[in-house]
Amino acid sequence: MLTILRAEEPSPLCMSKPARDRTTVFVELLTSHQRSLYAYICTLLMGDAGAADVLQDTNLDLWARAEEFDMERPFLPWAFGFARQRVLAYRKSRSRSRLVFGEEAINRIEDSCMNFAADADARLAALQKCLRKLDDKNARLIQERYVAKSSLRIMAARLGDTADNISLRLHRIRKRLSRCVQSSLAMEDGP
Repeated sequence: MLTILRAEEPSPLCMSKPARDRTTVFVELLTSHQRSLYAYICTLLMGDAGAADVLQDTNLDLWARAEEFDMERPFLPWAFGFARQRVLAYRKSRSRSRLVFGEEAINRIEDSCMNFAADADARLAALQKCLRKLDDKNARLIQERYVAKSSLRIMAARLGDTADNISLRLHRIRKRLSRCVQSSLAMEDGP
């Protein structure tokens, strides 16, 4: 699946990309947030089978209004607004069903989703900063394992090491990254 990245912060693993045009950036934002949009829609529709159709309609709306998106602002809250409107339209078309949330419940769910999305964005930004702090050797290991999705066996053969040793090194790097992310988030929440 696609890696979720904010437009403001390019991945440290692919920093050498040339500047991209507005359409390319918008397509990347739209595709990278599909899981979050789908989860939001499923939550509002309580897992209704129509969620995929609502997502598709939301995507059409987003694409039709792409020129209105302010690239300086976060994408997900803007997209959630379109999804919410599509969910409300879908609910209205199915209003005879007893398994429909009321407006107050939808507002509470929306607030929770926004808070979760904001937290996820903060964690991702912190992780990107921490990834930039890794030395080249460890950054290559992370990239090979999690971006290129190489198996431990293949990595071990390439590096002349055992899969167990590679696994242990990756575990240590992940622990270091986790501590760095927690520390970074604590500094942001601090005094």
